[in-house]
Amino acid sequence: MLSLLSLSIETALHARAAEHVRVIVRIDGVDVSRGNGNDGPDPWDALLPVNRFVATDDFTTATIACCPSCGPGCSAIEARVRRDSDVVRWELGDRRGVRWVGERRTILFDAAAYDAEVRRIEADRSWETATHRAGRLILAGVALPSGVEGVRVAVIGTGELEVWLEEPDEYQIWVRAPWDAQRPDDSAASVRAMLAGPAAGWPARWHGIRPDREDPPAYAGPSWRRAEW
Repeated sequence: MLSLLSLSIETALHARAAEHVRVIVRIDGVDVSRGNGNDGPDPWDALLPVNRFVATDDFTTATIACCPSCGPGCSAIEARVRRDSDVVRWELGDRRGVRWVGERRTILFDAAAYDAEVRRIEADRSWETATHRAGRLILAGVALPSGVEGVRVAVIGTGELEVWLEEPDEYQIWVRAPWDAQRPDDSAASVRAMLAGPAAGWPARWHGIRPDREDPPAYAGPSWRRAEW
């Protein structure tokens, strides 16, 4: 039997501000994001800079629910998503840290209906804050050093934002850039152009994820600094 997917953007359960929103997943009308003390994933973990619900011929992973305080890095319900002809297959299971726990269950969706819902949520930008919009404009498809991925963008003060990048299992990288809240699209274009240029010139901080990682990334430049905690 095929199931029906519904995606929505709703205020986080413990939101301190209206812009704190989560992606809520419903299957056949049943909320599967907010059970067992969970909440839906932050849009940065599900929709930005790319929509993780998009189904392809290869397995991808989408966060369905997670710890409301720590996010998916602590615990999460995840779906392994794959297109199989006219059906989209989810293998839904629990993850604690990097390990899957318990059994996974399979859910099948009609591919046409599934694709329509995924396109609908992607086209709806009414929930985006200026920071969400900046992150999407800056990170979606930007040319980064091989292996480096965009994570999120945060406005850290008047006139400044920070772009969080990662080389998975190797480095976390934070790049600061000027930000004009009155001209967000122009500012985002400038940041994107900087990131597309030589990484050695970025005003960046780095942190080695592996305990034995003492040296900066090979693409780092003289202006890069090690993050101090």
